[in-house]
Amino acid sequence: MQVALTDFAKSELRNIYNYYSEAATAEIAAKIIARILDDIELLEKYPQAGANEQQLAELGREHKNIISGNYKIIFRIHKTTVYITDIFDCRQDPKKIPERNR
Repeated sequence: MQVALTDFAKSELRNIYNYYSEAATAEIAAKIIARILDDIELLEKYPQAGANEQQLAELGREHKNIISGNYKIIFRIHKTTVYITDIFDCRQDPKKIPERNR
């Protein structure tokens, strides 16, 4: 399987990096991003991993998620590609997920 990040997911990765590089250090920010990217890479081998994303069930696109630290990696599979649609901070209200994934 091939993995692709949407522009929104890429933007969220940049936001996460920028936040932690300012709130902590660039080294900590890099470690958090590396962990997320390692978990995303696992989806190449195990695309069926994860749970159904209940917050997006109404879209009917079979979104799934895996957890990476404090982040939920939200994805869907279309043909031979795993599309990462969002990287969501689980410390936020989960009701925000549908707003971000329309």
